[in-house]
Amino acid sequence: MLGLGLGVCVALGTPVLPALSGGVWGASEVAWGDEAPSPGFDILVFVDETGSTDRQFDVYRRALLDRIVPGLRAGDRLRVLPITDDNSLISNFMAEGSLAPQPPFDSLSDNEIDYKTKVKALNAKNEEVRQQLLDTLKKKLAKPGRSKYTDLFGASRMTSQLFSADRRRPVVVFLSDMEEDRGRFRYKNMTFGKKDLDRVGKAYGFPDLKNVCVYVVGTRSPSIERTRSMVKFWDQYFEKAKADISPDHMVSMLVNWPPPDGCGSPRVKWKKGSSWLDRIKKEF
Repeated sequence: MLGLGLGVCVALGTPVLPALSGGVWGASEVAWGDEAPSPGFDILVFVDETGSTDRQFDVYRRALLDRIVPGLRAGDRLRVLPITDDNSLISNFMAEGSLAPQPPFDSLSDNEIDYKTKVKALNAKNEEVRQQLLDTLKKKLAKPGRSKYTDLFGASRMTSQLFSADRRRPVVVFLSDMEEDRGRFRYKNMTFGKKDLDRVGKAYGFPDLKNVCVYVVGTRSPSIERTRSMVKFWDQYFEKAKADISPDHMVSMLVNWPPPDGCGSPRVKWKKGSSWLDRIKKEF
């Protein structure tokens, strides 16, 4: 008896189509009986469009065009937003798209050939969505933005508002040098120590990022020591927000992708249907 594995929603880099061989379905590739397919990722990406990011903007572009978009799988959603001088004024996504989820397969009632045809059509449709996202982002990311200031705390607050209670695993990626520079918090005047963290908490509070898997890509400053202080500051900031983050997610470029098992979890739980074995039992 073959069981349902969870790898289908985690390993973004593996093929979308289930493995079909000699009429036997791979145990980790398909939802049996009336069980719903595992939900995908809800990926929110913030791209720093401020002037300080010129030298590493290509790192951001490559993260999106070479890893995140090509790795989207059935059931995933991607939304891309800029980080500007005031993120509260952002009203449109730079790009957004959702891939249709993989349909369940019931070995007792579904025709295998018909199911293959359905999955093939779904795969083709999802490939069109990926290509549209790539085309849009290539145009939008052709050159760095020119915003004068950097509203990172505003982007973080937006994150807590944009993740709704659905079945996908929420993931947010900040593609930024993480140099906050707006209002009372200016990069040049910050030491990125406990005092600054306390000031941020009093001024803005911390966003609700519970169950959200967080990546920060590109933190940098002119000195190694200051960069280390910044990494520690943002790590503590996201911990205060109750986000799911670890040191290997605070990186110079996006290489440890997709998110591992256990990083982030759906904000609502779904009810599983009867298994195919339970249905057989009912017949008798």
